[in-house]
Amino acid sequence: MIRIKSGKILIYRLYDVAHEINLPGVEERLHEEARRLKIERKPFSKALEFANPPVVFQLKSIEWESGGRRFPVNIHGKAYDFGVLSIILEIPLQNFTLSEFEETAAVVAKSETLKEQSRTHLYQTISALGSAIVEYNLSRFEEDYTVFYVEALDPALSADDFLRHCDVSRLMSGEQKVLSGRMKEDLLQYRYSYFEDDLVILNWDNALMIEPSGSMEIADILEFANAQLLELRYYDDVVDRELGSIHRDISVKGALSVWKIKKYERLAAEVMKTIAELMGITEKIDSALKVTEDVYYAKIYLAALRLFRVKDWEGSIRKKLDIASNTYDMLYREIATKRTELLELTIVILIVLEIVIFIK
Repeated sequence: MIRIKSGKILIYRLYDVAHEINLPGVEERLHEEARRLKIERKPFSKALEFANPPVVFQLKSIEWESGGRRFPVNIHGKAYDFGVLSIILEIPLQNFTLSEFEETAAVVAKSETLKEQSRTHLYQTISALGSAIVEYNLSRFEEDYTVFYVEALDPALSADDFLRHCDVSRLMSGEQKVLSGRMKEDLLQYRYSYFEDDLVILNWDNALMIEPSGSMEIADILEFANAQLLELRYYDDVVDRELGSIHRDISVKGALSVWKIKKYERLAAEVMKTIAELMGITEKIDSALKVTEDVYYAKIYLAALRLFRVKDWEGSIRKKLDIASNTYDMLYREIATKRTELLELTIVILIVLEIVIFIK
């Protein structure tokens, strides 16, 4: 029987907490507990380049009890400069069959205790970081992602042999019944291996990794893609609300006339400021991790962006910003027209005054 000699379940819970997080401020507050995330495994590290690497820090570990068994849970935090805090729960597992691994994963997914612990550590982290969190505003938007991480198998197998002998579909789908052949094929669509004995399978809300080296870099990359997705979801909602606010302001002010030019000039300036701020933020998110070469890590990162539909969210935001830009252009043209009308009216009044003065 094939056993998972050593592995772990990694639960990532990501929260949008602020407009920005001052990462040097995080390092200053946490001192030796904090370090910058680096991707250093050659040759893959050349493929990706952080604009401003997130800060990783250790949090207080806990024990979690389930089914009469006690599990140690190592907890880590990660701060991203674009306002995301990530709480990572790491549950080490040793000498498990795949069925036992599946059962534990199912219990982990439903555990209210672990969800509460994530929240507790989030609030503690927010308190500890203090002013390093700029414009604190914990939003309703969250992302969660699970990585089933296998470091060693007993007996050792190649990735192909492992998949031939083990059906991972129930683990990754969370379903109790066996999936159809077509669904299993779809599940393996995002499958990657670099060596014969490593494996990455990406899914919408989880991933399976076999990594004999013990490297966490692919898991870090998947977390980063989730952080980008979270922020884009948040800012898509912000753009929706801003568009609604702009249209309400226009409706309240009524039709533009020569007597309302100043009010509409202020509105147009506010619209332009909003567009510039949101474009700057989305560009910052998009360029947070740059792909410099098309090698293994880059392929996995880009595949994750496709799977999470990150580009679709970016496209949605851009379309809405285009609508806001068009609204600004419309306001600007109408203001220019009314200015011309006001100038013409002023000239007519001056001519009339001159005529009146001349007659007198």
